[in-house]
Amino acid sequence: MSAVPGPVSSTLVARAPAAPGVAAGNSGFVLVIVLWWLVLLMAVTTQIASTARTAIQITGNIRGSAVAEAAADGAVNEAIFHVLAQRWAADGVPRLVRGLQTVAEVRVDDEGGKIDVNVVPRIIMQALLGLCGAAPAAADRLSTAIVEWRSPDILRAAGAERAPRYGAAGLGYVPPNRRFVSLDELGLVIGMTPGLLACIAPHVTVYALSVPSRLSTGDPVVQQALAAAYSDGAADLAAASLHDVSVIHITATAREASGGQYRRVAVVRVAPVEPDGGFTYKVLSWQGAAG
Repeated sequence: MSAVPGPVSSTLVARAPAAPGVAAGNSGFVLVIVLWWLVLLMAVTTQIASTARTAIQITGNIRGSAVAEAAADGAVNEAIFHVLAQRWAADGVPRLVRGLQTVAEVRVDDEGGKIDVNVVPRIIMQALLGLCGAAPAAADRLSTAIVEWRSPDILRAAGAERAPRYGAAGLGYVPPNRRFVSLDELGLVIGMTPGLLACIAPHVTVYALSVPSRLSTGDPVVQQALAAAYSDGAADLAAASLHDVSVIHITATAREASGGQYRRVAVVRVAPVEPDGGFTYKVLSWQGAAG
């Protein structure tokens, strides 16, 4: 007799239904996380794009400035060539030099039309300082100090007298007793103020090694200083008859198509070459600035 299987018992596990708010809460939390990630990615993307644009702009500015600098240098060299060929005069007339992507405005001036502080008589320097607002006594002292600065100290006693004056003024140096090498050096002379230096700077030089006359200079301030120093017109006629343009001041301002700009200023000494009658030149100063 076979056994009859009994009823199979089954165990049912009852699961409690999830609360409606739990699933919704989890979904909302995930959505917030996703949104924050999207915001973060957008911020990072925006920052990268901004950095890239800035880098591109900086690169473009550097390129434009380099192109403008090369154009300004080329314009200076072209001006030197034209002056040597006697096609251009040192008359201060603006001239244009055009390139493929650039245009440069060039001016050639006679540096000899300025007052050379290395050779100018003290009376002319005194007159120029007076025109720039220095009181007569101050102009007298300062013009004397300028001459002392550039003059060889043959008598040591004179140098010994200057040292205490510079020391009493709080200056830790004394006149070097040699020619000025730059206009900035004028600012070291005892009694020179920034205002006076700024006033006389456009009218003086350290390169000409000559004294202008009222007939050989186109600078009205220099003409006034010469007139105040010398009332005799014969001296001007004599100086003008000996004056010859030997140092030129070239200013070239170049602009590039994308907006880059560069300004080159050069002082060049021009000298004749014998026996062929040609000319040679030497660059005495070469300065430039972008923008």
